[in-house]
Amino acid sequence: MIFGEKIKINFENIENGIKLTVINFPKNIDITALDFGKDLARRTMEGYSPNPNEEIDIISGIVEEKTTGDNIVFLYTFGDLSSAMILVGALCKKLLSQLPTVTPLEIGGIFHGDKNEAYIRVAIQKMIMTKDALGSSLEITLPQNTDMNKFKSIFSNISFSLIPETQSIQFGLGSAVSKKANSTLGIMPKRVEISLAPKIGNHIPALALVYDIVFQSIAIFSLVNI
Repeated sequence: MIFGEKIKINFENIENGIKLTVINFPKNIDITALDFGKDLARRTMEGYSPNPNEEIDIISGIVEEKTTGDNIVFLYTFGDLSSAMILVGALCKKLLSQLPTVTPLEIGGIFHGDKNEAYIRVAIQKMIMTKDALGSSLEITLPQNTDMNKFKSIFSNISFSLIPETQSIQFGLGSAVSKKANSTLGIMPKRVEISLAPKIGNHIPALALVYDIVFQSIAIFSLVNI
């Protein structure tokens, strides 16, 4: 699967993992193993942690913690597409002055907030005990100068292609815009709302609490390609 125009990424399935190639990435950009590790570490929640056997080898394109301008090639053993996308985000965030932020909205129909933390914890514990999973949703806030028309197509294509649990994506006011007149619209918010079905295979109790970094990475890559 190939995505992007200014910077391109290519995902290939290999034995026991993914080969990721990043094409046209600028040279002399500082990047360390810690940059990748911090983002990959965000994939944990109660009842779920990544495969402890996963291993990432950088074959080309990064030497002595700097990009060289050549194709950056990763071999990600025991990794999956969503985790490989996090590697892309860790790289591309180096090219942005302002990053998109991601916040869980609902977990199994319960609004994600401090006052509901106990309810969500009980719901998740029940999912862990019964080996079940909850649907969930999250929100991305984008920089105010984002060209939403260009962003929509890039972000949607990658999200639906890489994350089969993605059920719907709404931009700006979402479905509420159908109730508005043009004269009352005002400034459209630079936001995205993603609804996620329960994880196929029930490995993750609530996707929004693990995939926030995945969708942030997709948003970052989409922004650098506008």
